[in-house]
Amino acid sequence: MRASVGALCLLLWTALPALCIGLPKGEIPPGKTFLLIQPHHDDHSWEYGHGGLVAKLVDAGWQGTYVRVSNDEKDGRQTWAENDQTNFADASDAVRHLGVDRIVSLNWRNDHMSSLPILELRAQIILLIRKLRPDVVMAYNPWGRYDRNPDHRFVAEAVGQAVWLSGMANVHPEYAELGLEPYRVPYLYFSQRSDYGKGYEPNVAIELTEAQVQRKAVAYRLHANVRVSAAAGRAILDALDARGLEIPELKGLSDEDAHKKLQEWRMFAISAKRGRENGLKYAEVFYFLDEWRAWPGLADYLETNARPAQ
Repeated sequence: MRASVGALCLLLWTALPALCIGLPKGEIPPGKTFLLIQPHHDDHSWEYGHGGLVAKLVDAGWQGTYVRVSNDEKDGRQTWAENDQTNFADASDAVRHLGVDRIVSLNWRNDHMSSLPILELRAQIILLIRKLRPDVVMAYNPWGRYDRNPDHRFVAEAVGQAVWLSGMANVHPEYAELGLEPYRVPYLYFSQRSDYGKGYEPNVAIELTEAQVQRKAVAYRLHANVRVSAAAGRAILDALDARGLEIPELKGLSDEDAHKKLQEWRMFAISAKRGRENGLKYAEVFYFLDEWRAWPGLADYLETNARPAQ
């Protein structure tokens, strides 16, 4: 089995990036289940999320679970209690639109992550990993330390620790009494906010279809409590009108519907940008780690030399 051009680019990326145009194209690994763990209700659907990859996995027959770690009480235009309930409902609608039926909310206090012992959250994630035994875990990058959002950093670190420890029998041996045996996650897709600072670089581009981007775009604006505003729509339309401009597709729409359409276009724009950067029409980019991540030298050797068994 000859190594693909994408695989060779992945091997050479850190040493000879000039030989490859953009990132290597990532392929869906073998498996059937995924676990997406994010701090907030909408983190999966925006430009640094996994919404397109989720849609792609679902289209390939995978089943997934979405974990909202915080209660999102401060995210939105309502009272804290109302924000919690509304954002959970919005998240449920959004992930269902992507094809995910199961959502788990751990309900830790929004923006209070730093006040809880990380081992408490880590223990919950280990339990979920051992119970669900996912082939893929998706989260923010545990080593992406430049995200200014404290919840993003805290949850990412907890996920990184949990993925490492969930395969060790001496870590939470009491879980075995529930029938939850140690389990090592084979594949990881980490995202990294990159609009400020510099964390780990992505190493794969995942190609998306237009239909998958559309589902991601709708999922994004379905978080209406924080993403959609009639006032914001009116302000944009007024600003265009003041300059003698118009967007024909928005004519006749209410201010709220115009803002919904603009929010969807935002996701198309970033997906197209990631595509152009990597020789594709639409894409998302991730830091991908496979089952050989603990032995990088062995991983390189296997990528180059492994053959199908005779």
